[in-house]
Amino acid sequence: MNTWLLALLVNNHFGVLMRVTGLFSRRGYNIASLSVGETNDPDISRITIQTHTDGAAIHQIIKQLEKLEDVKSVALLPGAETIARELLIIKLVVPAARRGALAEALSGFDCKMPYEDENKIILEFTGSTARCGELIGVLDSYTVLELCRTGVTAMSTVHQIQSI
Repeated sequence: MNTWLLALLVNNHFGVLMRVTGLFSRRGYNIASLSVGETNDPDISRITIQTHTDGAAIHQIIKQLEKLEDVKSVALLPGAETIARELLIIKLVVPAARRGALAEALSGFDCKMPYEDENKIILEFTGSTARCGELIGVLDSYTVLELCRTGVTAMSTVHQIQSI
């Protein structure tokens, strides 16, 4: 099984996301990550889907997605030529006595700290899926109250997704 990133441009109205995700579930394919947002055109949304499957299946998925009425384009993003990022927001219990140790543990990460009080800290981190996983591992010795992860959003450095 390989990991694949798909970028879709779709009409921005109700039901489109359900039809796209329904296509995956009806065929027994799992969506590992999903992110959706409007583009610079408010009538068009961009959907980024990460899935794990074999090469033959990904081409079948692309063909089926292209048949959906509200799908304007589908692109398979090439790994080496793609910038892919996730946003991670983590709320931790960190007493004052452990703040120095936390700062040291985070020294290899470019984390922001948008909130802190005497017992809690909220960290914000943007990076690759692997780096997000590494950061979560580094924080294993702390009490995580909440963790939010956006899922992958990605863009090719060489190709522009064009409407069908």
